[in-house]
Amino acid sequence: MQKNPGDAIKKKLLAYNFTSSLSGNLVSPFLSLFIYELAGGSFLATSIGSQLPAAISAVMSFIWARLSDSTGKRKSFILMASLTGIVSSVALSFATNLQQVVIIQSLGAITGSAGGSAFSALLAEKFRNGRGEFLGKYNAMGVAGGFIGGLASGELYTLLGYRNLLRLYAALNIIPVALILSIDEEKTTNAKPHARVILHIPRVPRRFWRLYASRLLLTLPGAISGGVLGIYFLRYLRGSPEAWSTTVAITVLAGLSTIPYGKLADKLSTSEMFTMAGLGWTILYAGYYLAPNPLVFAFFFIIPVWPLFWIAYTKALMDISDETERATFYAFEGVLSTIYGSVIGILAGYLADATSPRTLFLLSSLSALSAAILVQKLLLPFSGQKRAKTNPLQWLMDSSILQPILKR
Repeated sequence: MQKNPGDAIKKKLLAYNFTSSLSGNLVSPFLSLFIYELAGGSFLATSIGSQLPAAISAVMSFIWARLSDSTGKRKSFILMASLTGIVSSVALSFATNLQQVVIIQSLGAITGSAGGSAFSALLAEKFRNGRGEFLGKYNAMGVAGGFIGGLASGELYTLLGYRNLLRLYAALNIIPVALILSIDEEKTTNAKPHARVILHIPRVPRRFWRLYASRLLLTLPGAISGGVLGIYFLRYLRGSPEAWSTTVAITVLAGLSTIPYGKLADKLSTSEMFTMAGLGWTILYAGYYLAPNPLVFAFFFIIPVWPLFWIAYTKALMDISDETERATFYAFEGVLSTIYGSVIGILAGYLADATSPRTLFLLSSLSALSAAILVQKLLLPFSGQKRAKTNPLQWLMDSSILQPILKR
């Protein structure tokens, strides 16, 4: 029986996500603390130092996406980004102050941003049917790798120190590079785009804007508080590095919920999925605000809300990307999201210095509750809604779907 070539590609992409997530979660739990300490304990300086490279990455990712769409290439851009990540991580391991961190990450962002949209486009092109289910399996492999990496990160952080951990991360990322190299190069148009083509704004379907407005509302809590979570756990609640890495690892493992969430996304409307996410984040950030110790904080941290939102939003974006230039569309969305996140992140850093990181958690909880209500209005006329006549909030409260989240 002849094998389907698509099955081999799928296995390689699943392995790619596993290994990338494993190496990434070795360093990610302590990156914010590393930058925070080099910034002299200032949340504002930490936010600025983190957001400047992110802004450069967003702008450059759009240009790389235009090149990817106009030439039809995906693989070469993914490889460029992966190799940049390896070099940047090694360089970052030698940084001794915040200025050096910003320079290294900013330079790395120029070419390191080449792969994100190209990879999203590659996934969307290779898998057109059963996207929700495939995304669930794909993310499950990332969860498995991330769990192993996150669980090991605390012990390795204590044993090796963060600088050596960055070097280990760089070495491990040779594996994902090899996996991408093993995928056959896609057909290209051999085009040589000029500046006007590179800066071309993609055609954005009208229904995207309601979806994106809902996305901004729902991700506002994370934009407000995301940068202080690890620092708050380790420095304010006095949790140990091992406890934090274990918490992160369990949270990653809870990402296996993408499998049932993926199937759910194929059955329910985006409005219903987003409402569930908003209510989940309301509970989560309220728990952070009330947590008196690391154990209680960790209990709320592992609530799997992000996987629910990620599946619903990614699937909706994939459906919309069928109507336009994929990589450019993803990059355009990324530019908007990064600018939004950067502005909110810097303001949140200032507020954390002026008051307390704990204040951010209260604001996040209130914004999540507001988002859960507002997205119902925004997404009511959204094309493809499966249950437009149903009040999502009422349906959610009357159903049993929310119960597993509330019981976590």
